Amino acid sequence: MVLDRRALLLAGLTLPTLAKAQSVWKPERPVRLILPFTPGTSMDPVARLAQESLKDTLGQSVVVENIAGAATVIAGAETLKSPPDGHTMLMIANSFAANITLRTRTADWQRAFVPVVQATVVPHVLTVAPALKVDWAGFVKHLRDGGGSMTYGSPGIGTSPHLGAEHVLRLVGGKAVHAPYNGTSQLFVDLYAGRIDFALSNLPDVVQPIAEGKLVALAVTSEQRVRELPDIPTFAELGLPGLLSDSWFGIMVRRDTPSAAREALERAWLTALARPDVRERLQGLGFTVLARPGAEFEKVIDRYVATYATIIKESGITVQQ
Repeated sequence: MVLDRRALLLAGLTLPTLAKAQSVWKPERPVRLILPFTPGTSMDPVARLAQESLKDTLGQSVVVENIAGAATVIAGAETLKSPPDGHTMLMIANSFAANITLRTRTADWQRAFVPVVQATVVPHVLTVAPALKVDWAGFVKHLRDGGGSMTYGSPGIGTSPHLGAEHVLRLVGGKAVHAPYNGTSQLFVDLYAGRIDFALSNLPDVVQPIAEGKLVALAVTSEQRVRELPDIPTFAELGLPGLLSDSWFGIMVRRDTPSAAREALERAWLTALARPDVRERLQGLGFTVLARPGAEFEKVIDRYVATYATIIKESGITVQQ
């Protein structure tokens, strides 16, 4: 049988479409989403609010597992032990970028994992104890002239508020003593009481204390002023446009995961983060929804790894391995 020219052309047009359709990956069982922190942290709502949409897109349930410990090392190791088949995702924060330099066990993780999507970011707010009674200029003068007499708190060594504060000190040429805490609860108690002088903190954590006069805000790390604190300038406005300090969350998988699975997971996350109900609820919690695809997220991680490495090495920051 001889096919006419039109039939051949139609067949030629159809084959790529069929090939593309056949290459679409779907999970064969529930997908794990591993969170490296305890339940109830600020990472949780990002995972939980996207969960239902991910299920709808992927056609399988997404099971959120909190595996905390060893500064995210345990969760990452569990992800690397899982088969590279797209059925295990790891949610990360800035600590992933810091741990590349800080910890020998995670030094190769930039090569071991590949980004899927950068989901959200929360800016940091520089707050001081009310008893300090300083504006930005006075604060910088204290840092430069105080001989390291000021003390700042952070949720722990190598966290983004810690490295952000060290970046501020480098940029203004000042000194201060770091007081690491195990989380933020006692940090805020001591900051309110003036036992430490300042801290960089996630925006949602400090809006109410600022409104109540328990803290004084001097600057925010976002590119633009935030609606919650419209009178507070950005660090860029104050002459520090290069400051790298915020808290972001994103998704990674093993780098040897097949590209079709990675692409399917990326599409599912981008779909979830584009849903108006998901965006509105996240924004109501103080998050900025980024929804950056994996290729863009990888460039972000590279920048943070490089900047954090410089801060860590030049500040002599170390942790127990």
